[in-house]
Amino acid sequence: MRRYTFLGLILFLIFSVAEIAAQQSRFDEANEMLEESQYQDAIQLYKSIADEGYESGALWLNMGIAYSQLDSLGVSKFYLMKASRFKETEDLAEESLEYVNDRFSRQSAVLPPLPWDRFFNYLGDRFGVSGLVFIALLFLYFGVALLIWSWFRKEFQKLLKVSAAILLSVCLLFFLFSVIVNYQQNRYGTGVMVERQGAVYEQPREEAPVVSMAFEGYTMRVDFKESEEHPDWKYIRLENGMFGWVQDSLLMVF
Repeated sequence: MRRYTFLGLILFLIFSVAEIAAQQSRFDEANEMLEESQYQDAIQLYKSIADEGYESGALWLNMGIAYSQLDSLGVSKFYLMKASRFKETEDLAEESLEYVNDRFSRQSAVLPPLPWDRFFNYLGDRFGVSGLVFIALLFLYFGVALLIWSWFRKEFQKLLKVSAAILLSVCLLFFLFSVIVNYQQNRYGTGVMVERQGAVYEQPREEAPVVSMAFEGYTMRVDFKESEEHPDWKYIRLENGMFGWVQDSLLMVF
């Protein structure tokens, strides 16, 4: 039985390596198309790779560059923003974003994010939910260890118990952070306007009053929960602080 299990594992690893090699070959082919200015063909190949679940910062970065050469600046910005979330492509993506942003004919007024939004966005980008849970478990482990140690070291019992209480409190704090970050990541996304312009409505219908106009390249926070009941619309918050509804077809969201 063990022999068959081991053989199955070996076969799985062989097929996995072969699949990764095949995807890398297709990625290299797309890169050659990009270098040869065959932007549409490169994009189609990049998309086929992404559709099969193979994503990376380099993939999004190259797609963003290709779209910028086709003058699809909103779509380019979308993929460059995705690439900026990967450590290996963060710097290049940020430089490319500066170039793309300078090419937009209209710029949105931007309100600075609230301090707690910046804090939780940082935690989400820097550690992620799993990282925050891991840190919480580390504090839990050391807190419990100090508590148990206090049972055997009577001379340091008070100090050890206080230290354990502090570590356990920090554990609860990081666990709370992980819950908040998980909630925000599941409820909110980032949208990029990819059409030349579009109206932001007070209600999810075209007959509703227009509260603002959004132009290509505008970024906005998308509320997935509020948008659930209106599949063709997205409830958004613009960077200038205004709320409203936009048609789903005008945005790309991640």
